[in-house]
Amino acid sequence: MEPQAIPEPKTQPILVAAASAIVIIPAYNEARFIGSVVLGAKRYASAVIVVDDGSADMTADIAEAAGAMVLRHPVNQGKAAALNTGFRYAKGCLSEDESIQVVVILDGDGQHLCSDIPILANPILSGKADIAVGSRFLEVKSRIPKWRVFGQQVLTMATNVSSGVNLTDSQSGFRAFSRQVLDQMDFESDGFSVESEMQFIAQEQKFQMIEVPIHVIYAEPPKRNPVAQGLKVIDGIAKLMGQYRPLIFFTIPGASLILIGMGWGIVVIDRFQVTGHLAVGYAMICVLLSIIGMILISTGFTLHSIRGLLIDLLQLKGKKASG
Repeated sequence: MEPQAIPEPKTQPILVAAASAIVIIPAYNEARFIGSVVLGAKRYASAVIVVDDGSADMTADIAEAAGAMVLRHPVNQGKAAALNTGFRYAKGCLSEDESIQVVVILDGDGQHLCSDIPILANPILSGKADIAVGSRFLEVKSRIPKWRVFGQQVLTMATNVSSGVNLTDSQSGFRAFSRQVLDQMDFESDGFSVESEMQFIAQEQKFQMIEVPIHVIYAEPPKRNPVAQGLKVIDGIAKLMGQYRPLIFFTIPGASLILIGMGWGIVVIDRFQVTGHLAVGYAMICVLLSIIGMILISTGFTLHSIRGLLIDLLQLKGKKASG
């Protein structure tokens, strides 16, 4: 699935009206910035929802004072859990108010500009996309540290290859969703790979994703070790691939092991022809690699079939429930 890029017009029309949008802000210890972020978002939304994910500072109180609806987690559960909480509340709002057509998420650390909310909402409101992703790299509008660019490109490449959806900024936390896709936005990953999981969901549900260029501000150093966080994202992507695309996840390593085993087999045959003796160690390696490879391929096909069956059963159940 290839996302489309929306060329930036010379003047940005604000198609989004405050009554047609809800903004969700997951926040953890963001007392320094959350007030200004909420005030900025209120200009473009009928409601601003802040999910305080177990903050130890005044994040929740400041957000509430700024006019946000605050949902509190008693302990830190991660960004995925915070978004699940926010989306569940937003779905209740949507069921009560048909005028709300778009849900926007952004980070609470002041990195994103609330003035970009209309740019993200426009493709949703015009019917061009189900999900709009704010990209820092589609058109570089801001000064981004080179180490961040490199790290994000590595994570984006890994997410794109494993999910089958190509974006320029897979880890962007600034996104907009149509009301029709919210029922599928239920995340199971940890907080570090929730943005990647959205690409897997989009591929599975055939949602149309569009990227739009956004501005970012890097005024503060990262709160977490970038290398450790990147490794956690990679780990999350691997888990998502095993869950959403088991055929590829298991058969590619399995086929690779079989090919390596065949290579060792050629070495065994060559040694036998030259010396007349069987290289037992090499032969055992050849057999072991081949057996493991065949087990992995068999596992991939089995899990792929089981997953397809479960999806068909769930869809049938949904049709019966709606009928």
